[in-house]
Amino acid sequence: MSIPACMEPAGGYEAEQDRDGKVPASEAELESFLAIRAPYGGRLSPDGTLYYMKRAEEAYQIFARSDTAGAKAERLTDFEDGVGGFSLSPDGRHIVITAGKGGDEQNDVYLMPTETREIRPLLIDRSVVYGSAEWRRDSSGFAYRANEKAPRDFHVYDYDLASGRSRLLFESEGMNAPADWTRDGRRLLVSKMHSASHQQIFEVDVASGEAREVTPRGVQRRFRVVGYTADENEVLVVTDYLGNFTNLALLDLEPGEVRPALSEFERHDVDRARLNEDRSVLAAVINEDGYGRLILRNMADMSAMPTPRMAKGLVSGLWFTDQTMLFSVYNPQNPGRIVAWSYRQPKRAPRVLAVPEDGGIDLRTFVLPKLVRYTSFDGLEIPALLYLPRNYKRGEPCPFIVHFHGGPEGQARPGMQVYLQYFLSRGLGIIQPNVRGSTGYGTEYMNLDNYERRMDSVRDGLAAARWLIKKGYATKGRIGAFGGSYGGFMVMAAITEEPELWGAACDLVGIVNFETFLENTKAYRQHLREAEYGPLTDPEFLRSISPIHKVDRITAPLMVVHGRNDPRVPVGEAEQIAAALRERGRPVELLVFDDEGHGIRKQPNRVVYFERLVEFFSEHLKG
Repeated sequence: MSIPACMEPAGGYEAEQDRDGKVPASEAELESFLAIRAPYGGRLSPDGTLYYMKRAEEAYQIFARSDTAGAKAERLTDFEDGVGGFSLSPDGRHIVITAGKGGDEQNDVYLMPTETREIRPLLIDRSVVYGSAEWRRDSSGFAYRANEKAPRDFHVYDYDLASGRSRLLFESEGMNAPADWTRDGRRLLVSKMHSASHQQIFEVDVASGEAREVTPRGVQRRFRVVGYTADENEVLVVTDYLGNFTNLALLDLEPGEVRPALSEFERHDVDRARLNEDRSVLAAVINEDGYGRLILRNMADMSAMPTPRMAKGLVSGLWFTDQTMLFSVYNPQNPGRIVAWSYRQPKRAPRVLAVPEDGGIDLRTFVLPKLVRYTSFDGLEIPALLYLPRNYKRGEPCPFIVHFHGGPEGQARPGMQVYLQYFLSRGLGIIQPNVRGSTGYGTEYMNLDNYERRMDSVRDGLAAARWLIKKGYATKGRIGAFGGSYGGFMVMAAITEEPELWGAACDLVGIVNFETFLENTKAYRQHLREAEYGPLTDPEFLRSISPIHKVDRITAPLMVVHGRNDPRVPVGEAEQIAAALRERGRPVELLVFDDEGHGIRKQPNRVVYFERLVEFFSEHLKG
């Protein structure tokens, strides 16, 4: 197939930024930082058309660019609150689109024929969540998940394009999603998620509706489907069944045996993996201390294949069409480009298909992080990313922010985070600790904060602030705490456990009361979160870790930000902590966006939020 000719090769995938008229980060306004926009999720159709997502005026929309020389990108969607995602059929003739309203994550499904580009509603019910479209390999239909029978349970359905009808394929309690089809469409793999550390895989006989578990029975390990192998007698999976780290393995469908596929990477987690269409080539990304390393393997013997030259950073957007592989690489100085590369002609330079917008800033002036490690209360070594302002003078403390990632099964990684770069450009340092419970360091590390060990991760976060002081980077009282979702809980726990460390804090969509959080989160999320934080049947423990019951200890000024329609951490978490502090006459600022959910995503709201956030931390930390 042809690779779009809209852009010429540019020294590998790393097209140089046009720096004419660009200003350094220190001179750029916040609006310029927030104008940085990157394309992602690229899918290449057999006719050479590239489809991808990118932030438009307010929210993410779908764009297309044909393979005609000089062609410009066309915007295909205009959903008020943006699109949640899309899935292109293998033949390139249809796109399934998911979209919700106001950040509520109650996604509906729409269908767009790529020839007419007329979008029509397909599965619409505001009481049901639809998603996870997995196309049949002949493009005749797709499987999807929906919780229309019970709010807590996602069953798997099959939608047939010719008849326009859906039928139930896999009915089971919990969180289920389609994963891969056989070539003839007679068998479907389904993934069942119990928790971050426990998944099962089932195979469904489409004609009879019978399903059988194909993962080893009676074990609680991670199993993520990559896809059927070429003979369809095995499934390539990412799993920690064979060791502490998630690695690639082959699951035999008949005896259910698991054998390693890439033993040379057994000391690193595998981020993601994808097979090409005929299942002859594997692309995988290895997580090495937060950075991603792309590898290619010949599936016949797992021998190594050449990979394109790439900078140090994160690798995403793996996709195969014919003999072309799409990918993106990004880091704090590169928002990411969608790149096409022929793995059958590895000496040919990759082609850049879609480029980001730089906001008029010279991205070379953005700060790259340093990987550091510090020791926590029990001797455990905690990895962290340390960002120092460009004007930092060694030995002179500066105002600092401890930025906690969400999850808790997440990882702070060296990507493009424009609001952090703005802080850095204004003289604030940043440290992002990967406290115990983070992913990327093996299953044992990920599980170190489960249930009754919850506060151990908080102690790791406190140790990050003390390490900054010990090393002379910061001083007590001029350190800020900032994080979203689970990171918001970490913020609230930190300022209640050791209030004297902090000069200010911002809690974005965070948990403050684990009882009310578990009672009010969406029904389909409750079981997954109880497995991590502890069950509602243990209210005494949940109260013991909830910052709302330690509110009298808070001394630092607090900013609380939330979306009114948040289905994961309901807005009541923000309202109750703000009310409790106001009753006590403590400084608190509550900012609630009526058209947002779990995070602030719409561009006008992002401008308001980040402007106030920067003012808040500058006022209280820089003095």
